Amino acid sequence: MPILGVLACGLLLTSSVGGVRDRVGVIGTQAEPQVVAASRLSFDLASMDGRAADILLIGDATGLGETRAAAYQRFEGYQSDANRQLETLGSGIDQVSAGPQTYLGIENALSQYTQYVSYANYIDDQAPAQGQKLGIPPAGAAQAYDHASSLMNADGTGALALAHNLFLAEQQAESRPSSDGRATILRLLIGCGLLLAFTVVLLVLAQRRLSRAFRRTINPLLALTTVTTLIFGVLLFSALGAARSSYDALDLGGSDSVAALWADRAETAAMNASESRWLLDLSDSDAAAAEQLVFNADESSMTTLPSGNVNTDFHTFLDDDWHMRALITTQPAAQVRAAVVYQVGAVDPGYAAYDGELAQVIGLRQLAFTVGAAHGQAGLATWLWLPWLWMAATIALILLGFAPRLREYR
Repeated sequence: MPILGVLACGLLLTSSVGGVRDRVGVIGTQAEPQVVAASRLSFDLASMDGRAADILLIGDATGLGETRAAAYQRFEGYQSDANRQLETLGSGIDQVSAGPQTYLGIENALSQYTQYVSYANYIDDQAPAQGQKLGIPPAGAAQAYDHASSLMNADGTGALALAHNLFLAEQQAESRPSSDGRATILRLLIGCGLLLAFTVVLLVLAQRRLSRAFRRTINPLLALTTVTTLIFGVLLFSALGAARSSYDALDLGGSDSVAALWADRAETAAMNASESRWLLDLSDSDAAAAEQLVFNADESSMTTLPSGNVNTDFHTFLDDDWHMRALITTQPAAQVRAAVVYQVGAVDPGYAAYDGELAQVIGLRQLAFTVGAAHGQAGLATWLWLPWLWMAATIALILLGFAPRLREYR
């Protein structure tokens, strides 16, 4: 009976530990990059739209701290990164619910968006100097950008909305290997715990019966078997507990996870873009009011930011936004220009300071995630072969422990 308990426990481990370890690898090398790419794509798209609006706001103005050419260069940088994230997402898009359709919708919307932005920039370039006043782009350029912005920001069908849907779908897909791994660990803890307890109890009872039958105080080999089984159980529970902790650390659904922080970064990029669109829409009170609602909605959807400089810089950004909007009262051209100067010269640098601090925190969290995934796999590597060794050694000790008594009986 002790041998049967050892076999059952060992075979349960050998059939399950590999799967637990493999799921850590799936999360670390497949699921997590997909989730992060989806949230990072949202950041790139929102940042592109903000820079596209800034290009038109700046016009041919100089001395603002940023030129039109520099804003366009940043636009192209975000566009390039968005394409890289789409490549990453495309490698596993079939594993996501409604993934191919959503992915195709993002690609189509982004393609049309960049065409209209290019058209708006072309009109702005061709306009005479008097048509490129600070904060007042040519009418044709403004109309082309409005159409581009609707492709990016439309509810439900815009590229940003589709990217957010894809992010949620990728998070759900990532949760499957995580929940499966946790469930397997729980089954191992319960099953192996019961089998090891069963084995230890049988070994103790066997030693008592043998000592009574053969008048021997202790059976050294069976006593050693009992001790090693207990040690094996402690090591096993420690390894499974560490594996469970690894799964908890690799969870991308938490508010402080890498994916959540990228989502926060994307929301703030959308807020910054909304400010620039608000300045472009000042001549249309309804459109400007709608942009204010977008800004407020993005702010309310932010999850808990890390404390310290990130939180401080975020509230500085909000204060700068309030001041920028307060510059506009009756919307004369001078006030519009002052607001644009403040947006480019104070709000954008404040946002950049916050964004840089958050990027550093994300980098540290990403490093911790990568290290945690590697440790999770390394910690279980030993348990791919240790149960076999334990089974062979324990069964041999049990047989050797019983053999002398059986010879005495004969």
